[in-house]
Amino acid sequence: MDRQRLEEQLDEVISKLMTTEEASELWGLHQDYIKRLCVAGTIVAEKKAKTWWILRDQPNPRQRGL
Repeated sequence: MDRQRLEEQLDEVISKLMTTEEASELWGLHQDYIKRLCVAGTIVAEKKAKTWWILRDQPNPRQRGL
């Protein structure tokens, strides 16, 4: 597989994810609250190194009453 195709695949994966900072802006919730939701497993997220990666297309936790 050539490098360009690999970069395109990586871009596709990254576009489906967001950080807690991005989620805070998108959802209008405090970043620390989003981190607590990640730790509790309330939202779909996984921590790699020091960064929480959150699945972008899930509903806003506020809309789910969390």
